[in-house]
Amino acid sequence: MKSLVKRPGSWSPSPPPPPAPPTLLLSAAVARLAALDGIRLLVIKGIAADEYELRPAHVSSDVDVLVAEDDHRRLTAALEARGWRRRAHDPDTDTFPVHSASMYHPEWAADIDVHFRYPGLEAAGDLFELIWAQRTVMWCGDQPVRIPGLVDAILIGAVHAIRSRFSQRHRDELRFLVARCARMDVATLLERAERLGALATARPFLEQLKPYEAGFAWGEASLEWRLRTQFPEASERRALLLRRASPRERLSKLRLALFPPPSAFLKETTASRLGPVELAGRYLRRWFRGARALPRVLATLTAAGRDPRRR
Repeated sequence: MKSLVKRPGSWSPSPPPPPAPPTLLLSAAVARLAALDGIRLLVIKGIAADEYELRPAHVSSDVDVLVAEDDHRRLTAALEARGWRRRAHDPDTDTFPVHSASMYHPEWAADIDVHFRYPGLEAAGDLFELIWAQRTVMWCGDQPVRIPGLVDAILIGAVHAIRSRFSQRHRDELRFLVARCARMDVATLLERAERLGALATARPFLEQLKPYEAGFAWGEASLEWRLRTQFPEASERRALLLRRASPRERLSKLRLALFPPPSAFLKETTASRLGPVELAGRYLRRWFRGARALPRVLATLTAAGRDPRRR
């Protein structure tokens, strides 16, 4: 009979399991922090999309969370109290509308994007309450994490991919999502999209699932959404907004475009300030990019003059 006793030297331990992705650990950590402070929080995209298999598998570079607008300041303050720092946002909030605060920590490999609204979900009422009402729970270790329900997660994924469809990766994600939802009840998606204010914004996704009806009332997306999805270059969006502005507003917008405050150059860095030489270099590069984009901007303005929908 074969002995079941391992002789000395004949046993080797199993290899340790692979470490969890930092975004999974961070999702659990921020959910725990919110729970301790009595803040209702939903983790959106990222692990929620992976849980529902709504996108090709890949590790996210950040954690996106959605909170009620009244809780946004509380959560960012709680994170700052634990060493998280807020990334600078471009001061031109017409060209780059604010919908979240991006937080980073020197000891974490991923950011936290704290959303108080989500681009593409343009519900007239309280968006957070609508999504919170359909929430479900997934577990990260022993930590419960609230995520949107399946249909809401689908619509969030759809508008995210559409908003960034100039990127090949996001076009691939949209195709994947269409295939994933091909057998779903389209009426349920359409009804929920209407509740969340996403009929017009998610139309490029929904039209691929819905039988064609020429008279279907999709509605019209906001100007913010139309600019963001039609014109990926900030210079084009600035020019179109400048065209719509009053004479006094135009002067202010032009000054902001040409001579933005130094904080405009910090949004892609973790620095708190730039030295004089580096700051001068940033201004020169900005003006050079603007001059190079001028022919495209003029073409956009000319097209807008012919198409009233772009005015």
